[in-house]
Amino acid sequence: GPRPRHPPPPPPLEKRPARADTTPTDSTRSASSGGTPREFRICRFCLDGDDSDSDGDGACAGPADGGDKFVCPCTCRGSSKYVHVDCLVQHFVAQGDWHNFRCPTCKQPYEGRALRDLAEISRARMVKDHGPHAPQVAHSLCYLAQAHAQLGNVRQSKELLERGLSISEAHFGKGHVATAATLAELASAHGKMGDVKTQKELLERCLEIKEQHFGTGHINTAVTLNNLATAHSELGNVKQEKLLLERSLGIKEKHYGKGHVQTTAALVNLAGVHSELGDISRGRQLLEWSLEIEERHFGVGHVETAITLNNLALAYGEGGDMDRMRELLQRSLRIKERHFGTEHQELCLTLANLGMAHASVGRIGDALAYCARAQRACSVPEALASRRHGVVLLRTASVHHALGDGPAAAVAARESMAILRRALGPTASARVFALESTRMCRIWDAVGRADVTSRLQEMRAYGEMGDGAAGAAGALPAGVHAGG
Repeated sequence: GPRPRHPPPPPPLEKRPARADTTPTDSTRSASSGGTPREFRICRFCLDGDDSDSDGDGACAGPADGGDKFVCPCTCRGSSKYVHVDCLVQHFVAQGDWHNFRCPTCKQPYEGRALRDLAEISRARMVKDHGPHAPQVAHSLCYLAQAHAQLGNVRQSKELLERGLSISEAHFGKGHVATAATLAELASAHGKMGDVKTQKELLERCLEIKEQHFGTGHINTAVTLNNLATAHSELGNVKQEKLLLERSLGIKEKHYGKGHVQTTAALVNLAGVHSELGDISRGRQLLEWSLEIEERHFGVGHVETAITLNNLALAYGEGGDMDRMRELLQRSLRIKERHFGTEHQELCLTLANLGMAHASVGRIGDALAYCARAQRACSVPEALASRRHGVVLLRTASVHHALGDGPAAAVAARESMAILRRALGPTASARVFALESTRMCRIWDAVGRADVTSRLQEMRAYGEMGDGAAGAAGALPAGVHAGG
């Protein structure tokens, strides 16, 4: 059968969880809810605005589900920022270019709800024209899965990718370069669901395919190198992570130039590595530079900036600037709430970090409230046994120690260790536990809470004993139960 007319879609801009957050994408960029006044919106195609009669000639009726008829589907701004969903669909169908999901104005890919709706149309058309098992269908499924991932529907994204990979491998054969993009997207889905081992294995397959096809050092390998570094980060392999990130950044800067948005993922990830290795100042510089690039490219308040804001906040906390830490975390949280909703799992680490930030200055009520929200956000099935849930509980344990509740801290720490072991295995979980504890120790040291640091160090020593010791002990050492 014929190969798809367009190359497989590139993965979205990759960002590492960076021991501080996870990777969200999506760019519906809806206006703020609540009492905040919303800007007047005009459709770039039909030129009707918010106050137009939706039943009039030329105006769009909006989605059948009664949702917002406007989307902000790409990086266009000004008068081109908004478009009616129906107008965008009509334009897409009229073009008849069924795998072209790029804005004709800014040339950037459509994202989020817009991409989801167009990819659904693309899939239906490919099934009609080529049959349900054609590679063209797999191509559409990859875009559709990417849209669901951007919207936070990770399980649905994974299922779509598995269907697409099955079709592609049946048509092209395993190990063919046409399967590489789907392998990378599927790896990302497994990572978000807490299965880091499978994520790493899929990325290694993807990198091997790309290097055999394109050659070592080719630009098409850079994203995979970065994402593989992310997996090594999750597994606690810092040296291997740093090596892969430096390779990725070198390839990207050579290809795109320094300061290009495609370099930010490697910059954010390298910042985390420098922090882990004790060079907090260098890590903060890289994060400031990355945020500047992202805000210039996507705009201030875009969801793509939320992770960098979160990680930059932690860097300021490690340096003792708690006001700046809280400010940046609040910015990150507002962006995520606007984008994902107030209870989504993508909020959990920022919420837990805010709990720690408030506890560090004695705001007990706020600290406990943020920690409780963080744990509720982790209550969905796919997050229960994830790395992020383990880190949320570790942050919560430090807050309980700061508030003098040793027993509650011990419970949270035990649960954290157990979840990390299930998600990562005994060796990697001990490394991650130690790395996260070290970061928190720096923050508590910076605000003069040596008592909390001492408890965290005891917890870290216990975590490093590994799975067998934890199972035999069944509880933390007596010293860890004592209040802070």
